[in-house]
Amino acid sequence: MTGRHLARPAADLHTHTDFSDGRDPLAEVVAAAGAAGLGTVVVTDHVRADSRYLPAYTAAVRAVRAGAPLRVVCGVEAKILDTGGRIDLPADLAGVEHVALADHRFPLPDGPAHPEQVRALLATGALTPARARRLLLAATTRAVTRLPAGRTAHLAHLFSVLPKCGLDEADLDPAELAPLARACRARGVAVELNEKWRCPSPRTAAALAAAGVRLAAGSDAHRAAEVGRFDWAAGALAGARPAALAGSRR
Repeated sequence: MTGRHLARPAADLHTHTDFSDGRDPLAEVVAAAGAAGLGTVVVTDHVRADSRYLPAYTAAVRAVRAGAPLRVVCGVEAKILDTGGRIDLPADLAGVEHVALADHRFPLPDGPAHPEQVRALLATGALTPARARRLLLAATTRAVTRLPAGRTAHLAHLFSVLPKCGLDEADLDPAELAPLARACRARGVAVELNEKWRCPSPRTAAALAAAGVRLAAGSDAHRAAEVGRFDWAAGALAGARPAALAGSRR
């Protein structure tokens, strides 16, 4: 992309604060987003079904947005649990406006598996690479359909779990993405090009964009200084299909 003027994403859909595993306080993350020239920052701290910090978190987001120079969205990041598409979310999501759906573990029929467990299954032949890819796609597609109503959502670092398991996203047939693309279109769910993990691949992003799925950028920042930095994602977005970009400006 050297020598080309790239569209600059105006929104960062994936950031973390010290409410979960980020290093810096919420106010510093929001200030960094403003300094980066963003129009929108989505805060997506990690939750599980048993998380108890949400009331304090949502109240803090409401307080900081009052004086923020940009739009601040209160989101959470939650993992896909199994091939049925269950999501590891608290029952009470009061104040939560956005969900980042993530593949932190590999969703198997009986629950989330650590990548090393999947590697072992692949090594013994109990699981084939092709079946593993099908399971992940099915789980992700079903999870999109099970997202809580009344909230916006996006897929965070799609397929980041594949290389952790010794699998290659390049082996995925773009035609296999069709059910996921339909689900995303139906629910208005964007797919994030993740700066930290550099996924999904530009090839996958282009296939999803061609199928009408919105693309967006997420820094996955765990430090305020990383918010709105898209050294890889801006080029990947531009290469996918400019007409499909979500939240960008020139």
